[in-house]
Amino acid sequence: MLRRKGICCVALAAVIGTSAATPALAGDGLYVGATVGSSIFHADKSDFDNAVLDAFHETGLAVISGSSSLDKSSVNFSGVIGYQFMRELALEASYTDLGKLRYHANDVLANRVNASTELDAKAKGPTLAVIGALPLSQEWEIYARLGIIVSKVTLEAQATLSSSAGTATGAPSSQSSNSVDALAGVGLAWNPTKHVKLRAEYIRYGKVGDKDTTGEINIDTFNAGLTYSF
Repeated sequence: MLRRKGICCVALAAVIGTSAATPALAGDGLYVGATVGSSIFHADKSDFDNAVLDAFHETGLAVISGSSSLDKSSVNFSGVIGYQFMRELALEASYTDLGKLRYHANDVLANRVNASTELDAKAKGPTLAVIGALPLSQEWEIYARLGIIVSKVTLEAQATLSSSAGTATGAPSSQSSNSVDALAGVGLAWNPTKHVKLRAEYIRYGKVGDKDTTGEINIDTFNAGLTYSF
C-alpha cells in the first residue's frame, strides 16, 4: 500500500509546479488600455436619398435621375481607463470615436445639370460602463458591460453642380447634436500575465444622436483591445 505521507509530498510538489507554470491573474486596481475595431451604422439609404431629393426640391431644382451609395462600415478606436475592484467587477471609462457613415449621390437635374452630393455622419464621445465578469479558468473569462455614452453626432454635407457652363461647389454645411445614450456589450478576455489582458468584444450603442436634429442611429462595434493594470 502506498504511504499517505509519500502521496502527500508528491501531490504537493505537483500543485506547486502547476502554480508556478500558471500565469498570474490580472491584478485589482487601476488599469489603462486601448481598443480598435469595426463599426456598423444601422441606416437606410432611402432616408438619405429622400433627404437629398427634398433639399433639391426646396431650392427649386428637379431631379430627373440619379444613383447613390451608402458605406455603413467604419473604423473605431478608443482610449480606456478603469478600476478593477475584483476579478468579477470593474468600472471603466473611455473616449470613443465610433467612426463615420458615408453617403454619396450623383443626380441629373433639369437643364442638363449634374449634381454630386457628399454626406458624412460622425459619432464620438466619452463613455462610462460597469463590467461584470465570469471566470472560465485562471486565464480566461467572459464579461458583459452596461453603461452610457455622452455622444456627439455631426452631419456634414457638400454639393457640387456642373454643366457645360462650368462647375460650382457649395460651402460645406454641418449640424450636430449631443445626447446621453445607452450601450451594452459582451466579450471574451485572456490574461496572459498579471498585468496584461487581451479582449475581444461586441458593443451596441443604441439610438445615438438626437431625434429632432441629427436623428438617431444604432451603431454596432466589433473590437479587439489590450489593457495594462498597475
